[in-house]
Order: sequence, then C-alpha cells, then structure tokens
Amino acid sequence: MAIAKTSDRRRRRAGLAAILAAAAGVVAPGAAMADMDLAPLRQVLDSDHPRAEFAVSNPSDRIVEGRVSWIDLAAAETGYESADPALRAELSAAPYLVVSPAHFRLKPGGRQTITVEIKKGAKPPKGERRSHLLIETEASRTALRKASNTGLQVDVGLGMSAPVILRNGGKADAKITDVKLLRDDEGLLMLETTIEPKGDWSSYGRMVVTYKPKDGEKQLLGIRDNVAGFTDAEQRKVTVPFGFVSLGAGELTVRYEGAAEYEGVVFDSRAFDIKPPEDN
Repeated sequence: MAIAKTSDRRRRRAGLAAILAAAAGVVAPGAAMADMDLAPLRQVLDSDHPRAEFAVSNPSDRIVEGRVSWIDLAAAETGYESADPALRAELSAAPYLVVSPAHFRLKPGGRQTITVEIKKGAKPPKGERRSHLLIETEASRTALRKASNTGLQVDVGLGMSAPVILRNGGKADAKITDVKLLRDDEGLLMLETTIEPKGDWSSYGRMVVTYKPKDGEKQLLGIRDNVAGFTDAEQRKVTVPFGFVSLGAGELTVRYEGAAEYEGVVFDSRAFDIKPPEDN
C-alpha cells in the first residue's frame, strides 16, 4: 500500500486507488498495513448507540503523523468504487457525524483512539447511510534500493478506511443466489455465490459451507467472514475455497449467518444434492 509521491494530484489519485483496494479486502482494515493498524472492521451507530471508537496503532519504528476524514465509497459486486455526487447525496452518513481527533501523532508502538459520534440534534433520514472513516499518514522519507545497489529516497504515504454505518428505523434481509461449484487455478474446488440485499439495512455476517456425505457425518468445507450485502449494490459476489479436489455423493449446504449485531440470525440457507462421480 506504499505510494510514491510525485505531485499532490497524482499522490491523491494513487492514494484513492490504494484505499479502494484496502476496502475491497485486498488489505482488510484491522490488519497490519505498513505503518498503521486500524480496528475494528466496521462500526454501526443509531439512536441507542450514538458513539463508537476505532483504534489506530503504530507498529513501526518511526513516528507517524496522521489525519482523519471521511470518504464516500459505492458498494460494487466485489468491493468498492468511488461514489459519484448523486449517490453521495443519498448515501453519505458524514453530514450527521462528528469525528475526533482530526489529526494525531504516534510514537513507535503508540495507539490512538478515534471517536465517532452522531451530531447533537442531527435527524438522519429513515433507513441506512454509510461513509468510510479515512485514516491517512503524512508522507515520510523511505529508503529504497535499486538493482545497482544505489540508494534511492522516495516519499511514501498510506491510507486505509473502515465503514461507519448510520441507521434510523428499518431492518436487514438478504438472499443467497446463483450458487456455483468451480475450480481454482490449482484444480481445487471452490464455491461462488452472490448475496442480494433485500432489506432497508445492509446485512453482515459469514458464509458457511457444510457437506454431509451420503453415509457420513456433516463436515465443514469452508467459511468466509466479513461478508456484507450493502443496499446500494444489487448483489455482492462471494467465493469460499474448499481445498478439495472432488466430493462424493451427499448434500452441500450454504448458509449466510449473521455476525456482530446480527449474531444468531440466519439470513438464508440453501441445500444442494451432490451426485456421485460418473465412472469412466
């Protein structure tokens, strides 16, 4: 996620690409990302829970200067993309929220709490809105080494984000659709499916795939965590690798289970018969 600084415009463009990649799950918020860690993965605010906290930590051996702001990202089938002005007007939670501090400075091993709150007197529209808390570090001088062993100095900046969801009335619902068994590049089985949000709120949870052989006990094939079905996208594509070359006769079950505020909820479940392999 390191970005070479050439000009402010080019650095911001590269920074947005890096943030989109992180939000799409290439580098998940909450995981170490060079000179910053950000946790948790997401936060949800409503009238009963008007305040939430994120933790930013510095695992590096240098001092980090950071700034905090908002960015609005549109949900896409496999991640996020930059939201256009019309969608931002319908989607953005930022106008109803206040965040502090706006800037921070962390020594090596340091930690900073970022607080997000609903503004006093704010009256969010019914339904759900979402903005991404954006954490960016100031560019710092970093040494690179070329093949000729000649030192090279570049300015490097980092950025990552996590969604903050604002809710006011409504409920979540989602369906599993378009289930396929595929093979990865190594020939191992994987499941590909899509989540279709059907409620006023986004869904959030895990995709769990189990298999029961015809004459055997049920076994877990795979789990995909951090699966969100956002209402501004018609569907969200999800893949779950199995690590198996083949499956015998039995029943395969796909469940979209809730997590966090939806823990204990099953949004949808689908079962499929697996036929025995044909003899050659």
